[in-house]
Amino acid sequence: MKSNKRLLMGALVAVVLLIGVGSTTADAQSRGLHRHRRVFVYRPYHPFWGPYWGTTYRVVDPIANQKEEGYSDGRSRGKDDAKESRENDPENHKQFNKSKSLAYREAFLQGYADGYRKQLKKAD
Repeated sequence: MKSNKRLLMGALVAVVLLIGVGSTTADAQSRGLHRHRRVFVYRPYHPFWGPYWGTTYRVVDPIANQKEEGYSDGRSRGKDDAKESRENDPENHKQFNKSKSLAYREAFLQGYADGYRKQLKKAD
């Protein structure tokens, strides 16, 4: 039973890595050095009771990472634009235009709207 789980996890890791490597090599050449690469982290996780219950693996989702980064960038840009009394135009920012990720762009737009709206409420 344990060897079947290990074999299944090994196959899953290999497939995910092959898919990730194939897409990141082409993206890395076009993006430049300042952008973050996709990160998959597979590490043993031992809760407070120790390693006695077997090993559990955590997988860091690259899409969730892009959404988080996009929302954070959009929110800070939205706040800055509202402070400086600039128009509400998220497509006017370099981070939004240079991103090739749909998840990043959608999160950027949502974060921008939230940051712009909160800063305007603060100013009132």
